[in-house]
Amino acid sequence: MSWLQKNSNEERQQQEAEVTGANPAYHCHSYSQAYENRKREQHQARRKLCVASVVCTFFMIAEITGEYIAGSLAVVSDAAHVLGDLTSFLISLCSLWLTSKPPTKQLTFGWHRAEILGALVSMIIVWMVTGVLTYLACMRLLHPDYDIDATVMLITSACALLTNILLSLILHQTGHGHSHGAQARECVSAPLEKPALSNASLRAAFVHTIGDLFQSISVLISALIIFFKPQYKIADPICTFVISIFVLATTITILRDILTVLMEGTSKGFAYDAVKARILAVEKVDSVHNLHLWSLTMNQTALSAHIATADTKDSQKILRDVSQALFEHYSFHSITIQIESGEDQKPDCVFCQEPRD
Repeated sequence: MSWLQKNSNEERQQQEAEVTGANPAYHCHSYSQAYENRKREQHQARRKLCVASVVCTFFMIAEITGEYIAGSLAVVSDAAHVLGDLTSFLISLCSLWLTSKPPTKQLTFGWHRAEILGALVSMIIVWMVTGVLTYLACMRLLHPDYDIDATVMLITSACALLTNILLSLILHQTGHGHSHGAQARECVSAPLEKPALSNASLRAAFVHTIGDLFQSISVLISALIIFFKPQYKIADPICTFVISIFVLATTITILRDILTVLMEGTSKGFAYDAVKARILAVEKVDSVHNLHLWSLTMNQTALSAHIATADTKDSQKILRDVSQALFEHYSFHSITIQIESGEDQKPDCVFCQEPRD
């Protein structure tokens, strides 16, 4: 019996060697492009934010000077939001620097969440600035004893519009945060196609800039009204109210995504049922339970799952096949798979139940 068992073990080792030989570069992280994508994403985000910060600084100085001459609250509102944007850009750059630091024994996932916290702080700054400007607009409505230089206001608002268009083009991102590498079936010989990148800090900065863009349009309209009809200077505080409402509205979507990450939710592009179907499609996988998908950042998703199979002898091959199947269609940050025997499953286990929709 020992001789037969020895031969059986040798045959199985030889089969595993053949599988590994067909894919000599195999490693538990061989199929993952998340690390390379992350480095490229951070480089692009830093470059865009640095350029935007320089443009923002020069324009903010010019706009504060114009506001001092014009005396317009709407221009003050625009300049204050530009200052808020500059602050958020610097916070985003700081958070990107933190996320590039390696993991520690206490922070085993690294500093990825610093990006999300930076985006949240940026949102809070926007709300604070908006609240102060809304208060000042109310004071102007109650005490309309103020003068506005419509000409300077008009010039300043026109320059603000051009600057915000430039900032929007600098910070714009395209596509979504994960890749569907169709050609990943040859993932060792041919690299995955570069996915479109989405950085939370950069997205928060872009939201700020879009808010400022529409704000500049509003200020420009207000300036035109006051230039041709000086008696309608009430358009200045009204413009500030319109700006405040719009800026708050633009933060709702990104705030929802930030809270999803902080609550360890599943990011867009990683549907639970679709991921589970990919795993079940692998040969010899009988069932999947305790499947978890959670986000470290808006485009850094991790997965863990328990897989039941009747053939535990081929557990390493099943593990490789499942990993390859997942990495072919998704850019996971990390995957952790536990192989179990189908005989060990308990149907009434609380932790093995399917999550609700």
